Amino acid sequence: MVTLQEMISFFEQIAPPYLAEDYDNVGLLIEGNSQEIYKIVLALDVDEHVVLQAETMGAELIVCHHPLLFKPIRSLTMATGQERTIRRLIQKGIGLYALHTNFDGAEDGLCDVFLDCFGSFVHRCSFSGTQAGIGRIGRLEYPCTLESILKQTTETLHIPHISYVGDVNQTIETIAVCNGGGGDLLYEAYGLGAQLYVSGDFKHHHARFAKENQMALINISHFDAEIGFSSLMQQKLTSQFGQRLQLMCAEEQNPWQRY
Repeated sequence: MVTLQEMISFFEQIAPPYLAEDYDNVGLLIEGNSQEIYKIVLALDVDEHVVLQAETMGAELIVCHHPLLFKPIRSLTMATGQERTIRRLIQKGIGLYALHTNFDGAEDGLCDVFLDCFGSFVHRCSFSGTQAGIGRIGRLEYPCTLESILKQTTETLHIPHISYVGDVNQTIETIAVCNGGGGDLLYEAYGLGAQLYVSGDFKHHHARFAKENQMALINISHFDAEIGFSSLMQQKLTSQFGQRLQLMCAEEQNPWQRY
């Protein structure tokens, strides 16, 4: 067993709240009925299906990446999935804690782990030049072609098809990444000298900019770029608390399907 306060202190240590973007909503979003935590469900997103898994497990807390409470809620009816999910959490007394952009930018957080998917790096930093912060840019220990990085990406992330911009024969030495939807940070990555930028939620004008400026892009779905949250958090919680907690990664599916 771990107390809720112990849990919050640990989360604030590995993902300091000050690292969260101004628009974000992180921390304890719903306080459950118990201050003693025995079982936790880990999830990228929280919906009715995830709450049902928590109920079945008897979990006191769900730890998620994407905040369920993000914009103001004006009603708690049965009309939408979000409202039903919030109602169910409260009715069942299950707590909800979110680590979002503060965990993305944290040292050894989701962005660092995402960068590691694309090779070994002799130097890395956030887009601001510090160890912690949004985005990562690194110089590869062994430069390679864009084609080899594309192949490695499909194998490492288990994605059968990915879209990209660039010449497959181009030699890549510097890679920038932002897990999730970092399309608008493309220009920042370009300004930092990235030859390849990997993220998700790119728009047409992002692709045009990259092509016209000889910059390579790899577009990975928001889900595929962040589904590793649960396993990473499981590792960190196990390392800190050992057998004091029972942990379960929720079964989740990408809402986008491929035809």
